[in-house]
Amino acid sequence: MLFDILTPERILFGPGTSFRIPAELERLGKRVLLVSGQNTLQLPENLDRVINPLKSSNLAIHYHRIDPEPSAGTVDRGRELARSNNVDLVVGIGGGSALDTAKAVAGLFHSEEPTSAYLRGREVDVTPIPWVAVPTTAGSGSEVTRNAVLIDQENGKKSSLRHESWMARVVVVDPILTMSMPRQLTAWTGLDALTHAIEAYTSRWVVAPSAALAAEAVRLIVQNFFSAYTTGRKEPREKMALGSLMAGMALNTAGAGLVYALAHPVGSRYNLPHGLVCGVLLPYALEFNMAISVDHYAELGYRSGIARRNASVEEAAEKFVLYVRKLVEKLGVPATLGEQGLRREDIQGFVEASKGGSSLSANVRKATLDDLTSILERAL
Repeated sequence: MLFDILTPERILFGPGTSFRIPAELERLGKRVLLVSGQNTLQLPENLDRVINPLKSSNLAIHYHRIDPEPSAGTVDRGRELARSNNVDLVVGIGGGSALDTAKAVAGLFHSEEPTSAYLRGREVDVTPIPWVAVPTTAGSGSEVTRNAVLIDQENGKKSSLRHESWMARVVVVDPILTMSMPRQLTAWTGLDALTHAIEAYTSRWVVAPSAALAAEAVRLIVQNFFSAYTTGRKEPREKMALGSLMAGMALNTAGAGLVYALAHPVGSRYNLPHGLVCGVLLPYALEFNMAISVDHYAELGYRSGIARRNASVEEAAEKFVLYVRKLVEKLGVPATLGEQGLRREDIQGFVEASKGGSSLSANVRKATLDDLTSILERAL
């Protein structure tokens, strides 16, 4: 067995870890570009635990506030701001969009080429500056991955940039920062994390360490998701944050699957939240992969307490898939993408956009273009 595992240099996890951010940043430099969403820094817990301590430090902070869906232009503006202020490092605070933007700004800081050139195939060949990840949602896992998902405005295509040197130097996961997530965002980000965990566990490229991370991530998410969604209490929020972190680590090694292959073009075309599209497609993908993944789904069912250990493999697998479908329903996610605007005439374009990508290659069952067409037609 051979494998190559990339992890951040340091991960700080748990309530209160956000108060250690200033000290961690000061180890890396003095001038900081802080990347966040438009409203992220206004939330009380973020002000108290992140912004006010930073303002009281000796750090020089420059701000780059971004829109919900990051683009190549967003990264270019961040790079220009970072260079004009000669920053030493970049900090991303927020959901996947903020973290992906921060990662790409730091990764391409020394490049003279526009970000769009890299989205269209130019090799990443520059040394990054350090970046620090502070997630405020439990879903994207971007804090522990090497890739950034961005939109190329000229063609509207959402693509992933990646490089092994793009791993965060420090990751700070304070579950308290996720407490303000509204129900809908809790649902979407949680489904994103659950998709990561399941697809990494069943990936063709899975190895023992990533399988262990993914399986435990599924257990944590399954056992705490609905409670986090309905009550927002601290304990399930903390377990969801840990599950998301572990799912991202598994994803970084094992890759995703056909849900991701289809979710990116569909979400980009209709401007839909990524987690929402993942939630709609996940039950269809589980059913498609069942013939190959019955043992995997059964084990996830056993581990998560969905099925008793004395249940047959087939029964346990079926219970797991049924649980995911019922969970999606309980979270208020539509059963079809047709309800979100999917049009039959667009399906072939989405299928063409998904082929050849790493996510489709990692899927446990080989999916032909006809298979992908069928899945989207069923989800219409």
